[in-house]
Amino acid sequence: MILHILKQIWTQRRRNAWIFTELFIVFVLAWYIIDYGFMMVYNRLLPRGFDMENTYRVKHRDLTTDADKEAFRIFYDKVKRYPGVQTAFLTGKYSGTTPFCNSFSGYTVKTDTTSASEGFGAQSKPVGSENYFSIFKVKSVIHPDRLGHLNFSDKNSIVLSENLAKALFKDEPAYGKTVFLGTSPYVVSDVVASQKRYDYEQHCYSFFYPSDDSTVTEPEIAIRVGDNFSLQNFKNDITGSIISYKAVKKNLEAMDGTKNNIRMRSGVMIFFLLNIALGIIGTFWFRNQSRRSEIGLRMALGSSRNKLRAQYIAEAVFLLLLAAIPAFCVNAFIIQADIIEVAGQQVANGEYITNNKWLRFFITSTITFGLLTVIVALSACIPAYRASQVHPVEALREE
Repeated sequence: MILHILKQIWTQRRRNAWIFTELFIVFVLAWYIIDYGFMMVYNRLLPRGFDMENTYRVKHRDLTTDADKEAFRIFYDKVKRYPGVQTAFLTGKYSGTTPFCNSFSGYTVKTDTTSASEGFGAQSKPVGSENYFSIFKVKSVIHPDRLGHLNFSDKNSIVLSENLAKALFKDEPAYGKTVFLGTSPYVVSDVVASQKRYDYEQHCYSFFYPSDDSTVTEPEIAIRVGDNFSLQNFKNDITGSIISYKAVKKNLEAMDGTKNNIRMRSGVMIFFLLNIALGIIGTFWFRNQSRRSEIGLRMALGSSRNKLRAQYIAEAVFLLLLAAIPAFCVNAFIIQADIIEVAGQQVANGEYITNNKWLRFFITSTITFGLLTVIVALSACIPAYRASQVHPVEALREE
């Protein structure tokens, strides 16, 4: 049957040449769209490294006088003691104490003070108290059954994210090792799960070290609450300046244009994929409708409807397979030339599937071929089915 299908394709080579060209172009475009979509979905599925459920940010006026500081201490105590508040910690507007804060840009962490090759850009997160890890449920990698631990009795203690620890020390354990921020030495007291700022990005390098609460002039309080917490009662009893960290994150994404960018790209991808599908369906619909007389003749000679449908589907899939071969070559050239940027990449040496261009190429090419095979098969099946329902005599008379 395969030989017969190839002969049919060759016999109708003039007509099939246009379909071959269309499928070739469609495959390249579809792969480009699916490659980007795969990177975005993959990034979205990466764990955040923290938990924002039931967390809120409580704001307070700036501390400019000693009276303001005393009033804030009373306010902070009321927040901590409020029914339903499980834990709280003091932070500042620009202290970098949330995974998606404005103070995202950080410093360079090195394993010594002289080796520039050991430097890695990292996110700065000074922490006001141990409660940070319990509020955002940041888990330790060294001790998976507990949350991250920062030694606040030592001002030179530091906690590294897992990906930063691997980048600095490879496969060696980071616990107890010394790293440098500039010329200042810090001892690693724990390693926590890798963090990412936005949902559609990869993990960034992160680190945590103690900070002095007395330096906070624009205070904010982060809290984690339980089921018995009433947001409305809190607004009435304490302050209305409270917002969930989910809302904070959405606002920052809107300010940075991240969400609009994702929506626009997703809309364009869906639009082009639908147009590609409709174009293929229209092409094969016209192709099979123009072969009604051939279908009638084959049925008159004893061919069954199921056999006819299988043959026309097989022809369409073979045409796709032939077009996919040069399309694979073009796509391989694109991926080799690094024309496509890795979406959401934060660090160059991250060990992610999307950073391995040839593994990603194999996966996305397979997805593209599978998707187009389904579309092509349906595009050939439906008109072939309708044409096969016509009586053979009618089909021949129309011809």
